[in-house]
Amino acid sequence: MANLEEKRARLELNNQRSKKRKKIVLGSLLGVLILGIAAIVLSTQESIPGFDDKYSIGRSMKYKDNVKIEMTEIKAEIANGQIKIPLASLEENSIIYTMVNPNREIGNGQKGLPLMAYLTPAGRVIVASSFCEPCYSRKFHIEGDVLVCNVCSTRWALADLTGLGGGCVKYPPQEIKYTVDETTKNIVVNETDLKNWKPRDYDASITSEMQ
Repeated sequence: MANLEEKRARLELNNQRSKKRKKIVLGSLLGVLILGIAAIVLSTQESIPGFDDKYSIGRSMKYKDNVKIEMTEIKAEIANGQIKIPLASLEENSIIYTMVNPNREIGNGQKGLPLMAYLTPAGRVIVASSFCEPCYSRKFHIEGDVLVCNVCSTRWALADLTGLGGGCVKYPPQEIKYTVDETTKNIVVNETDLKNWKPRDYDASITSEMQ
């Protein structure tokens, strides 16, 4: 009888140890899963609609690495202190360019206030100055998930304009505040937000060549 009780006790102890091991394994797996989900969320913040104040068209853009998308130049509607860019034009062309007040003096012998709008890979709208101060370029293109200057070939990430390589990485296009009129489907920029815009002074000491 004693041996039977001992066997039962050992069996119960083994069962308890097995359950404890299972709990530890499950807890570890759950922890790894939570960390994995957190890492994915943090790494794809740009693709989460409503994560910030950028307007999302509700779908991602399938940009190909070996395909260049040049700017499409459009004429924006300017009235009542607002610059209006059709959202449909942006969705159709992915990256567009417009000149605001071509006679405006912006320094360094330059005239005109150039604007661009483009769609990030996650389908968010970015509006920015279309100007690369070191090389005076006003035109850019999309190549894969990168924005590229047409003159100096400096590259910035489309998602947040982080410099990736080239001589002008410290001078990405400057983002401009905007809203989207859901009724007219226009991207709207207030002229007052552009009142004091001018190209940044070029400082060779803060630029760096990144490969």
